[in-house]
Amino acid sequence: MFEQDFIMRQIKEITAVIAKVLFGADNVEQAFYMLQEVERQKAFALVETMRSGEPEKAVEELDRLSDSNTKENLMIGLEFYAQLSDMDEEYFIKNGYSFGKAREDFQHFAEKFGVEQMTELYFGKDDDK
Repeated sequence: MFEQDFIMRQIKEITAVIAKVLFGADNVEQAFYMLQEVERQKAFALVETMRSGEPEKAVEELDRLSDSNTKENLMIGLEFYAQLSDMDEEYFIKNGYSFGKAREDFQHFAEKFGVEQMTELYFGKDDDK
């Protein structure tokens, strides 16, 4: 549990830095609300799909969305993965998804934006390699 809390703090801090760089925002919430309504609705829909027990469907939708690698889509994806990584172990077990799979999916997402090195910052070292 301590490790997950530490990772969540890292994710929030890194996302805040990205929000500052991309949007000139002082915090993540401000950057998120700087997105157009349509982008905010996309992010809300992805998070809702994930929370309703369909994480793989949400990741697939995000993958299609991120084919257009705009800074807005980067922010949508970062918000989505921040929410996903905040889910507890029971959520992952119940939905047949894993923290390791989330890490792989995030890495694929980050590669589209040329920031794959963020994977280790968001999810820690991959001890399987």
